[in-house]
Amino acid sequence: MQIVLYILMVATALQLFSFLFFYIRIVNFRDLSPDKQVVCEDTNHGNEKSVSVIVCAHNELENLKRLIPALLKQQYKNFELIIADDRSDDGSFDYFRNEYAHDNRFKIIKIKKNREGENAKKYALTKAIDEANNEVLLLTDADCIPTSDRWIVLMVAAMGGEKEIVLGYSPYEYRKGFLNLLIRYETLHTAMQYFSFALAGIPYMGVGRNLLYKKSVFEKNNGFNSHIFTTGGDDDLFIREVANKDNVGICLSKEAQMVSFPKESYFSWFNQKRRHLSVGTKYKLKHKLLLGIQILSHGLFYLSICFLFWFDYYTAFLFLMIRSLVFVVIFPLIARKLGDKYKWWWLLLPIDVVYIFNNLIITLSLVVYKKIKWS
Repeated sequence: MQIVLYILMVATALQLFSFLFFYIRIVNFRDLSPDKQVVCEDTNHGNEKSVSVIVCAHNELENLKRLIPALLKQQYKNFELIIADDRSDDGSFDYFRNEYAHDNRFKIIKIKKNREGENAKKYALTKAIDEANNEVLLLTDADCIPTSDRWIVLMVAAMGGEKEIVLGYSPYEYRKGFLNLLIRYETLHTAMQYFSFALAGIPYMGVGRNLLYKKSVFEKNNGFNSHIFTTGGDDDLFIREVANKDNVGICLSKEAQMVSFPKESYFSWFNQKRRHLSVGTKYKLKHKLLLGIQILSHGLFYLSICFLFWFDYYTAFLFLMIRSLVFVVIFPLIARKLGDKYKWWWLLLPIDVVYIFNNLIITLSLVVYKKIKWS
């Protein structure tokens, strides 16, 4: 029992460190004020930065019918919209080429096949970036929708005068049911990690559903060449290579989010998370260590609590209350800041316990069965 108590003490200390050193930074972060966000001037030209909005799509006709009008209504004058139609056979290319032939901001690229062995999305993204006329690239996915017509304005504003990369937030749409709650919770928890790490000067990832970077950064890095054959990683592995403590900004504004549509079955979401987590093995060592410590201490905290309850109920309850008190104060502040809401009783135990053990199960599945299926 003494060993379990020591494990609990260390796990609790590491969990409190995560909240009070990393996550608290998000609570204290302030976006630019609205009056400064409306005008994003290029110091070299004295006008709005020219932006290329890029979307890669494979058989996403219905999603694009919803997304493209929302993007073209953005309150930003100087932008182009590039759709990379990646080997679609649902009529997307002809439909949108005809529908928006009159709009000189719109460009659709037809990709008939990618080079053998290369990741299809990275190839499509590279072709779109090659076609981009502007230095600032703003990326999203076809199954997303902006929360306002100020998405471009606010993401560009977050660059300030020196940032080359901006990490945005892309939550999942609210729907009824426990699976949706788990998906949204996991997404928010992941955002807490990459936002707080960036604010601490150790950025390690972003999400391609809402990500901005300069074309020159992409070209200087030779694009995705170092991981072009890897499934996934067009966002996090790329950010791993080009981000540093000085060139990354974040945008937390509720008006600058791209809402995505969640999986409707657990196994579809499970496979999706397997793909995402599998890329983590290619992170830098310091990032793997920090993330591993957070995840391991999270799981060990609950495991040791459960074990200790059988022998020393009061001590176990004390540690549970210490961690829970910090958690239910900081987490709702972050959630509210990002426009997400949770019932307080879900935060005390159920969803957090399910989240961490689900992550551990996915991680274990990657150790046992390494093959990744993209579907």
